[in-house]
Amino acid sequence: MQLKTLLSKLDIAKYCKNAQQRLDFNSTNLIDDVFEKIQKNYHIALVFDEKNQEIIGTIVCKIDHDFFSNKTCEIFDFHVVEGINEHAIMQLLNDWLKNICCQFLCKKIIFTSLTKNKLEHKLFLSEKFILEKFTFIKEL
Repeated sequence: MQLKTLLSKLDIAKYCKNAQQRLDFNSTNLIDDVFEKIQKNYHIALVFDEKNQEIIGTIVCKIDHDFFSNKTCEIFDFHVVEGINEHAIMQLLNDWLKNICCQFLCKKIIFTSLTKNKLEHKLFLSEKFILEKFTFIKEL
C-alpha cells in the first residue's frame, strides 16, 4: 500500500478512475475540478493498494482561518475500507494529517463525522480528539 498526496494534474489523472468512485465527483472534467480545489487550499491524500489497483483510504481537508484568525484544518472526508489493514491505513492517513497541520501551523483540526461511522470515531477518540457537538442535517 502506498500513500499519495494529490498535487498535480498528473497525479490526479493517475488515480482519477478510482478517486471518482470514492470521492463521488460527478464531473465531466474531473482532473481540472480536483486541481482547482487543490489550488484553493484543499489537500487530498489517497492510500492506494497496488496489488488490487484500488483506493483503500482517503482524506480530504482544507486549511482555512476560523473566525478568530487561527488556522484550522477541516476534514471533509475520511474513509478507510474495512478489512485486514484498516488500522495501518488509518495511521498512515493520521500521520499525513499531522504533517499537513504542522506544515501550515494549524491550531485546530475539525471533523464532523456521521454517527454511523464507528471506525472513524474509534480512531479520532484514540487520537485524543474531543467530541464537542453534533451536526444536524435536514435534506430537502
